[in-house]
Amino acid sequence: MESGYDMRGGAMRHRFAVGLTTLASLFACADAARAVQTLSGQTASGAYYQIQVPDGWKAGDSLVLFQHGLSFDPPKPNPSLGPLATLQLQEGYAVAASSYSQRAWALFNAPGDNAQLLDVFKQKVGAPGAIIPWGGSLGGLVSLKLAEDARFAPVPGVLSLCPPAAGSRTWDFGIDARLAYDVVCKDVNSAGQLPKGAAPMTWAYNLDDIPDNLSDLQDQAELARTLLPVNVCTGVNLPPVLQNDAMLRRLNELKTFAHITSDDFFLTDLGYATFGLSDLVRAPDKLGGINPFTTTGVVYSDAAINTGIARIVADPFAQLYLRWASDFRGRVDPSTKVISMHTSHDQLVIPAHESVLRATLSATQLTSALVNESKPTHCGFNTAEGVAAWEALRAWIAGAKQPSVADLQTGCQSAVAGGVAGPCRFDPSLQPPSFDSQVAPRPASTAPNVDASYSGLWYDPARSGEGIELEILPGNKAFVYFFTYPPNGVAGSQAWVVGMGDIVGNGIEFADVRRGQRDAQGKVTSQHWGRIALSFDTCTGGGMRWDGPAGWGSMEVPLFKLSQLDGLGCGSTSTIAQASGAWYDPVTTGNGFLVERSDPSRLQVLYFQLNTDGTQSWMIGTAAADGNGGYSAQLIEPTGTQFGSAFDKTRIDKSVAYPLSMQLACSNGTASIALGAGNALTFALQRLTTPAGIAACTP
Repeated sequence: MESGYDMRGGAMRHRFAVGLTTLASLFACADAARAVQTLSGQTASGAYYQIQVPDGWKAGDSLVLFQHGLSFDPPKPNPSLGPLATLQLQEGYAVAASSYSQRAWALFNAPGDNAQLLDVFKQKVGAPGAIIPWGGSLGGLVSLKLAEDARFAPVPGVLSLCPPAAGSRTWDFGIDARLAYDVVCKDVNSAGQLPKGAAPMTWAYNLDDIPDNLSDLQDQAELARTLLPVNVCTGVNLPPVLQNDAMLRRLNELKTFAHITSDDFFLTDLGYATFGLSDLVRAPDKLGGINPFTTTGVVYSDAAINTGIARIVADPFAQLYLRWASDFRGRVDPSTKVISMHTSHDQLVIPAHESVLRATLSATQLTSALVNESKPTHCGFNTAEGVAAWEALRAWIAGAKQPSVADLQTGCQSAVAGGVAGPCRFDPSLQPPSFDSQVAPRPASTAPNVDASYSGLWYDPARSGEGIELEILPGNKAFVYFFTYPPNGVAGSQAWVVGMGDIVGNGIEFADVRRGQRDAQGKVTSQHWGRIALSFDTCTGGGMRWDGPAGWGSMEVPLFKLSQLDGLGCGSTSTIAQASGAWYDPVTTGNGFLVERSDPSRLQVLYFQLNTDGTQSWMIGTAAADGNGGYSAQLIEPTGTQFGSAFDKTRIDKSVAYPLSMQLACSNGTASIALGAGNALTFALQRLTTPAGIAACTP
């Protein structure tokens, strides 16, 4: 097994380096190479970075962000800028790269690591104009995901080589291969059995059993040593004289099941299905011990495996978190241009990923190509092929017509004619197979996708007195406001957290939930509190999981819908312009109202406040129309219980209430909360959000 590009972040392969040296000379002129400024360091996440800036680069010029591939190596200083960096610098681009702060499937942190790198670049160099992400293997998928992340806009183009574009479905192959091994090798002695991990996920190694020196899992000698049971069962790494018929039968059955012809790829793929999979589900910075995989209901092509394979069911919150982190959903700017390519016989990140990408992006935004290779490689492109793709992307961004696969071949041949290492193997006749033909499809979900009708108040009846206000926003975004009580040891009698999240199918992932605080001088800050996941079975029922900081902990609770926006029933779109949304007074940033119009005569109102002693408060009530164009209510301030497992609804005291009067127009309004003894909180309100699915109002 070989690879033309080293996407792990180390040095480029020799043949690629030679090719780029030749190519760089094509761009050299009398004043020769540009001077380059190099910056390096470490960001707050623990990731290392390297930045190179060519002489003459100025704020507003373009920045290339290189994304390396999967590696078990810990983050190291001076990550590689990629095999095209020399050329890109000669062309005037600044180039930067992050080591990522996570090992292996680093998608949980990689976008944030790149965002911190971008902040460093802005501080030390200047604000770039266009950002062009590119990378290979895992880095190809990271590049695609940066294009749909608003922190990196504008992204006019992406170069994505051999990306695992199916995202979370990539790991369905891993769990299938891991559990199929147990079926095929079940009658082999104990030396042929893979180690078991802690229940209930016994198929996943414990973290302490994952070696530290796995790198990108392509070192065959190291894999053979660490996966010794595989040799006992299949003889895959034994000399022919030591292999017996039973070993070869088992080896061939497993390879056929996985659509693999290469023994080297078989061993690498099992490395991913054991070490990579185990790190994914057990590492606390990834899924933290919950299972995202389902084999129940899956039909496998091998009858014996189909009969004997362990049947497991995914935890919906683990499944949601993996999909959120891993899936490219195509939510990019319509002007973004993507060139992606695969080697035709890749048996690690299979060419079928290209079919997923083609189904995700518009054909006018994507040029997807296969390189026709004679033997299997992973990302085994020639120098000229990589250069042709890069130059075609540059031209396309600059206004040239969209390149076809034939155009990439022509560009490659031109590079070869200029002395760049070939040959050129772009083949327009090759088409990737469907992903489902290579990896058994999972049972289709019966739960509807989240839409605008999910906005409203949600709660667990067993925990009445706390809940969430969910606001679905345009662009597949959502706000969540979790109103609750502090745990033991945290000051105050009430607590609330807020987060902006991404809608993923029938769930919403809020990865950066924040808790605000106001100091004695009135300054408002917010800190990362944790994450919240919502998974829905219907538009009226589902569940919530939170993972908070120390003292707050993790918990899963059911959810039931308590209220909905006027005219916005399940699956519908309201034609009613209304005051529903978030409102605030700029003078008291950090405080604000959430309003739901239930009908023309009623509003559900939540008020949130940050106090100058560092504590938090909230109030809730139903406001009725007062006949004068406004609304009035008694806002209750519940207290008396604590967060999480210490919650006890029987201890909640609802005796404290404050009169509210409110008037709301299209985009502004007023509110007053009477505190007694002639004191009141008054607000000149501005609209902060408008939920999806309701009619726009006219100011």
